[in-house]
Amino acid sequence: MEILLTVTYILLFSWLFSRMAFFRECGLSQRSLFLLFGLKILAGVCLWAIYTFYYTDRSTADIYKYFDDSQVMYDALRIHPAHYFRMLFGIGNDTPEFNRYYVQMHNWARQYESNLYNDSHTIIRFNAILRLISFGYYQVHAVILCFLSLSGLVALYKVFAPLLPGKKKAVVAAVFLAPSVLFWGSGVLKEGLIFFGMGFLILYWFRCWAGQVTAAGICWILFGSLLLLATKFYIIVSIVPGLLFMAWVLRTGTKHLLLKFGLVVVGYAGLGLAIKQFVPAYDPLQVLSIKQRDFSSLAKGGALLRSDTAMIFLTLEQRQQDLIPADTPSSYHVRKGTRLVYWHDYSADEDTLFGIQGDQTVRYTMENDMPRSGSLIAMRPLEPTVSSFLKNLPAAWRNTFFRPFPLEARSLLLLPPALEICGYTLLLLFCVFFRKKSPKGMEYALFCLSFVFILYAITGLTTPVLGAVVRYKVPGLPLLILALLFFLDQEKLIKCIPFLKRMSDK
Repeated sequence: MEILLTVTYILLFSWLFSRMAFFRECGLSQRSLFLLFGLKILAGVCLWAIYTFYYTDRSTADIYKYFDDSQVMYDALRIHPAHYFRMLFGIGNDTPEFNRYYVQMHNWARQYESNLYNDSHTIIRFNAILRLISFGYYQVHAVILCFLSLSGLVALYKVFAPLLPGKKKAVVAAVFLAPSVLFWGSGVLKEGLIFFGMGFLILYWFRCWAGQVTAAGICWILFGSLLLLATKFYIIVSIVPGLLFMAWVLRTGTKHLLLKFGLVVVGYAGLGLAIKQFVPAYDPLQVLSIKQRDFSSLAKGGALLRSDTAMIFLTLEQRQQDLIPADTPSSYHVRKGTRLVYWHDYSADEDTLFGIQGDQTVRYTMENDMPRSGSLIAMRPLEPTVSSFLKNLPAAWRNTFFRPFPLEARSLLLLPPALEICGYTLLLLFCVFFRKKSPKGMEYALFCLSFVFILYAITGLTTPVLGAVVRYKVPGLPLLILALLFFLDQEKLIKCIPFLKRMSDK
């Protein structure tokens, strides 16, 4: 049944390529769209196979853990429909009566929380909606997300292909074929939703500020923004200055281009630093430093446990020294006097709390026993100060732009990104030696670079695990390669390396 339903959805989406004006007018042939869709489905199958037969712990596999949690929410539709819809839309779903659902979900509450929106809720809710038409089959979810991801990338292609004449093949490769984009954007993961929201936001933002204002365009801008906000908050943070810069340029022209760009970047940074004066709980420097600390603690391993009133996290050392087995399986006590972090609310809308275990008779159930990350990297601790951030930025950009190094790629999931980095580093060298004297579309290149540098700074400053770095930087990869293409003089390159002419559009 799963195979039949999956094939049905593949045929339905393939039919849409020939029926929807959005695809017919994108500049790609139907054959190319079918081929790209097929590649994404194949990549999705590879992702599924790796996390099914190679990394076999389903509870820690991102493609499964949110998918499995959505089953708990979906089951509420049969038992108590009102609860399903309240959890789905976040309406009054933080009362004790909902704890019976949340205790069954392993990822509704994150191990470490901030006062920002929990983006894990979005992907769980999305999967709970898809179950209405998927009958709970994973591969159906994967095909739907492949289509959404491809649609967002097509929107991105529609923006940049006309701006890079003679480089159509290179633009196709940049937008669709980067290994990390193809791999991580083709599974039941947040990346598919990110590409969908980001592509349509950029497409219609540019169109509206270029004078093509429509009601549908405004709706797409709002939808794309809200989707990114709910899926990955830092994507919106990274893309806003570029969008503001492009709005200014599209309305006033390219005169004083670098001055406009500089004013937007400095103004945006100043506004971010000033937020704490008005809303102390949302100090960006404090949020990022806490994120780094919490992520580092998780990467070093530990245990997440639940009691009737709280959820606690113990470090790997505390797990070994202070956790005492109780009289029933998967049940434990914590040694009196142990320092721990904890939360009261299973809906995870509160900040991380700190305390000391006082009552050694409290019984805990093991929620997640986490080993030390195999790709942990050393990082200097962040302090919530400007000077600390500036000191850490060079290392952050080195980790995101150039790691994993080839000799670090010892796992199945790190080797393709390492080769990918070699590829765009070579392209960067080509841009240095075969650079256009007066590149056209400089404003679009600056837009791409502003997004990439901010995204990679946030990722590099807060993420101490190479495997996570590889994933978190994926939304910036297409724009990074596109930015380099604006500077590359293709004709000079072909004259120097003639065999590349076969790969060009001429």
